[in-house]
Amino acid sequence: MRKINLVLLGLAFILLIWMLHQVGWPTIWQHLLKVGWWWPVVLLPYGLVNWIEAISWNLLLLSPQRPSLPRLFWLRLGGEALNTLTPTAGLGGEPFKAARLAKAGVSWQEATASVVIHKGITVMSLALYIFLGLALVPFLLALSTSLVWMLVAGAMLLTLGAVIFVILQGRDPCVQGIRLLEKFGLCPRRLKEKEQDLSSLDAQMAAFYREHPGRGLLSLALFLLAWMTHAVEVYLIFWLLGHPVSPGLAVCLDALAMLFTAMGFFIPVSLGVQDGGNILLALGFNLGATLGAAFSIIRRLREAFWMSLGLIFAAQER
Repeated sequence: MRKINLVLLGLAFILLIWMLHQVGWPTIWQHLLKVGWWWPVVLLPYGLVNWIEAISWNLLLLSPQRPSLPRLFWLRLGGEALNTLTPTAGLGGEPFKAARLAKAGVSWQEATASVVIHKGITVMSLALYIFLGLALVPFLLALSTSLVWMLVAGAMLLTLGAVIFVILQGRDPCVQGIRLLEKFGLCPRRLKEKEQDLSSLDAQMAAFYREHPGRGLLSLALFLLAWMTHAVEVYLIFWLLGHPVSPGLAVCLDALAMLFTAMGFFIPVSLGVQDGGNILLALGFNLGATLGAAFSIIRRLREAFWMSLGLIFAAQER
């Protein structure tokens, strides 16, 4: 599976270079120069996004030994960097987060449960955000009916996956998974030996949903706020590029861009898929392919900055 991901990454990189070449490197460079000394400002919204997400995660932790918010900020930043860069379909950093929480004194059951629950909240909030963007499409964009339905179908698949993932968390997923593997004679002995521990993890997740639904809903609301902060970043980038967009268009463009990013989850950093989606959306919103390419590159540079900090933190933790 890792080899397949790496092959896809290589093909996506070739596709990205071809797309940017088709748009035109000199023109893209001229747009990037417009940002000038304002580059540090572009980095700020994602820092705020990560703080909000850290607060959202903190709501899922009940242990008095839970880390401080600054510590959760860095744990999340490091974990998300690993999620994005490793060929693990966006899951490579979750064990890192759980292990660091456990080392800080949180029980491994609560640490793992918080990571799993927060992952479900992440996907659920993303689906809601994408549907918000789709609701704005008729007012901002003239798309063919077939293309709109394709986008809606993609959002519905994402929502269905999120709902199933959340529901399963309260239905003893670990123990039921072991039973399913045993039924087909595929359950490793080492996994079977951990059945009692995994059963306690199931109980931890079910107890949170049963006893603390308010915390879960507030965590979801905060994550939606984090996605809206992403739209602030879009608004800021286009303003710095000398082509201001309306707040509604910024939300719509960002939400649909996240749909393309989600579609490329199996490729590290969604290379090619995310960038091609940005260019296609810019064309659809009559912003032009050059602006779309410049916007995508600026986001990639912001992404590289924060991922570098996250990787440095993760390396120090190891």
